[in-house]
Amino acid sequence: MIDRLYLVARIADTRVALRSDAINSVVTVGQPVAVPAAPPHVVGIFALRSRVLTLIDPHVVVGLPAVPVAPGQRVIVVDVGGHGYALLADAIEDVCFIAAPETRVAGKLLPGWARVADAMIEHDEASLLVVDPAHFIAAPAARAA
Repeated sequence: MIDRLYLVARIADTRVALRSDAINSVVTVGQPVAVPAAPPHVVGIFALRSRVLTLIDPHVVVGLPAVPVAPGQRVIVVDVGGHGYALLADAIEDVCFIAAPETRVAGKLLPGWARVADAMIEHDEASLLVVDPAHFIAAPAARAA
């Protein structure tokens, strides 16, 4: 059995696990600058260490109403396709090794979650969705096509 390092977080009102190799950092965000004509899941842009990141609201991606950005809210910074993004997180719970294997998603998920979930994993007697941050970026574009 191979141990894998995951970030356990609450994103869009759901506990999820993100593979650590997909994550650059977890930071707090200031007030983002709105981007005219941006898709609904793009909250805006903000600067982090001389780098401009696009702020994504996962709530919108999975079909929930948008949430306002709270001062000091934590975001998960990722690179997708050579570009920097930050995903709004409701809460960051832990970074931990999980020895359990990833398994196929059991049961039916809402369509938004079905697009972003890769697998399920058991941790602390709970099932977590394993999500790929890239799906939060790509999902809205796929819907529009």
